[in-house]
Amino acid sequence: MNVLTLLMDSFADSSFARLFTEMNAWAIALFALGVIFCAIEMCTPGVGFFGISGIVLVVAGIVVRMVCGGDVYMLLYMVLFAIVLFVVMFVVASLLIRKSKLGKTAIFDVGTAVPEDKTEGTRDYSYLMGHTGKATSLLRPGGKAVIDGESVDVVARDGFIEADSDVTVVLVEGQRIVVVKADK
Repeated sequence: MNVLTLLMDSFADSSFARLFTEMNAWAIALFALGVIFCAIEMCTPGVGFFGISGIVLVVAGIVVRMVCGGDVYMLLYMVLFAIVLFVVMFVVASLLIRKSKLGKTAIFDVGTAVPEDKTEGTRDYSYLMGHTGKATSLLRPGGKAVIDGESVDVVARDGFIEADSDVTVVLVEGQRIVVVKADK
């Protein structure tokens, strides 16, 4: 006998070769269906029916294989095979989704609905800079004032300002309007 024949005979008797050659049809079907369900789950958001069912079916396929004449090495091979298969599926799915039309759908779109050059929720009060108005509440230091006929939330820079006092806007930072008591 030559060395190649000896290696082939020893491989044919190994747990790895028997794992696939002696596999039950039920084990193959459960494992394959579980992999398909997990692939579907990778294309849908969240952990739902397909993800949980896929994992359960893969585990069931491994259990069926072990019950039908498996050993510890076969168990380790199947678990390792499943992990490697899922990692490869995840990498391939993430690359395909990123570069395909599927990645542009609402499920995978990570952009915002508001244009990047505009902030929809923050109103611009910079036009009030230097304008004078009247405090409608006691500013201690925060309160309300009417400036240019518009009621706005303001902050007194120098402590308290009495209600009905004239105020001047000295600083605007986003929605924060800072006022001081106006000189008469």
